[in-house]
Amino acid sequence: MLVHSVTFTTKPDAIPAVLDLAAMLVPLSRAEPGCVRYDFLQEPLNPQRFVFFELWKSRADLDAHFAMAYFKTLEERLPSLIAGEPEIATYAIEAPKPAL
Repeated sequence: MLVHSVTFTTKPDAIPAVLDLAAMLVPLSRAEPGCVRYDFLQEPLNPQRFVFFELWKSRADLDAHFAMAYFKTLEERLPSLIAGEPEIATYAIEAPKPAL
């Protein structure tokens, strides 16, 4: 299983456009067969800061997600809407375990 996250800060006037992109992307991504969890989060104290938080069954499933046309739309539009570079992290883990 993979945990994948992308954290970024939008330009001040780009929040509505980013929210529109996420509204398109999230339900389609959640419907992919390899998707375990797909969340889009906005930081309450800094509304320009966002995180995609995802769980995928395998690397192949994440790679298939990256090849989807709707992901390509995000990939094309997002760079002009964010300030700086996104922080991207991917971790291979065993299946999630309950919290203690």
